[in-house]
Amino acid sequence: MTDIATYNFAYLDEQTKRMIRRAILKGIAIPGYQVPFASREMPMPYGWGTGGVQVTASII
Repeated sequence: MTDIATYNFAYLDEQTKRMIRRAILKGIAIPGYQVPFASREMPMPYGWGTGGVQVTASII
């Protein structure tokens, strides 16, 4: 039971963890940079700034 490598943190699959990681990285991007990225559950048009919507969604 001490094998940390097989433990899946918060029971999230790898794709979901990768999506959250990308959203956070884009959320702390260069101010004024237009981020065309939106999560797969919530498609959005271009021009949402630095990705604050994605960071908020990842926290929720």
